[in-house]
Amino acid sequence: METWGLVYLLSMSPSHATAPKAAGLLLPVLLLLAGCSRISQQPEGVGPLRIVSTAPNLTECVCAIGAGDLLVGRTESCDYPPEELRHVPVTGGFGTPYLEPLLATHPTHVLETVLADPEIKRQLQALKVPTVHVPCTRLEEIPDALCQLGTLTGHEDQANRLAESIRTGIGLARAEASKPAHRPRVFLLFAPDTPITAGRNTFISGLLELAGGTNIGKASTIDYYHVSLEWLLQENPDIILCLFETPADEPVSRLATQTGWSSLKAVRERRVYTVRDLATVSRPGPRVLKGLAQLKEVFARDAQRRPLANERAHE
Repeated sequence: METWGLVYLLSMSPSHATAPKAAGLLLPVLLLLAGCSRISQQPEGVGPLRIVSTAPNLTECVCAIGAGDLLVGRTESCDYPPEELRHVPVTGGFGTPYLEPLLATHPTHVLETVLADPEIKRQLQALKVPTVHVPCTRLEEIPDALCQLGTLTGHEDQANRLAESIRTGIGLARAEASKPAHRPRVFLLFAPDTPITAGRNTFISGLLELAGGTNIGKASTIDYYHVSLEWLLQENPDIILCLFETPADEPVSRLATQTGWSSLKAVRERRVYTVRDLATVSRPGPRVLKGLAQLKEVFARDAQRRPLANERAHE
C-alpha cells in the first residue's frame, strides 16, 4: 500500500482505502535546523489570512500554535480540537480538496502535506490559489512543521515553544530508549481483516521505538504494506498493537476467531492491545508526546501480563 493510502487511514478514515502516490512539493520558506525562520510567507496586500487545511495533522498544528481562528476550511477527518473546528466548514477529504467549496472560502493559503493527485496542485495554481507544502509525515518533521506554520501565521513564539517542548520530549524518550532493557517485538496491525503493517520510516514505527518496543516490520523501507500470515507466524511477535477502531475492550477476541491467528503467541497469551486515542499515535502532530505516553502505557500493561503469560507457557 502506498504512503498516501495509509496516511489517509491514519487520519481515521476507512482502513481499506488506497490511493495514488502523492506529489512532492517544494517548501515555500527556508527553515532553520535549530529553530524557526522569521521570513514572512504572507503575500503583501492580501489582508487577514484565510487558511484551508487538507490534512488533520496540519489542522491540529494550526490550532496548537493559537492560529485556529485563521482556518476557513478543513477536511472531513479534521476532528480535533472539536471546539475550535465546530464552525469551520468542510472543504474536502484528506488530501482531496473539493474545489467549489474551497474557492467559496476565498483562501489566502491552502496547506497540504500529502495530496492525493498532482493534478490538484495544478488546478489550484491555475486558479491562483496559493498552496503551501508543510512536510509533516515523519516523527522528526513535527517541530519544523510547527515552526513553518508559526512563521506563516505570525505565531512564531507559541510555535517555537511548542516545537522546543516536543524536541525535548523526543530527546528524553530517545535517551531512555537507548538504555538496555527488554524490548517487546510488536506487530503493528492497521486493519482488522487484512494484515497491513508499517515499515521503519513511518511515524508510528518511530514512535513505537521511542516507547520501548521493536517494530517487526522495520526491515522494510516501504511505508505501509501487506504481509502474509505465513510471515507473521514465522515472526511470531510478542505483542500485536491494533491501530483501528474496535468496539471490544479486548481486541484479542476478534483476532482469535480468524484462521491461523490463534497460533500466534501474542493471541494465545492475550497480548493484543489498542490505545484510547488512535489519533495521537497515527497523526504526526502536536499531540505526539501524548501518543508516546499511550504506547508506554501499553508496554506497562504488558509488563504486568508477562509473568502470567510465562506461567501459562510452562503449564
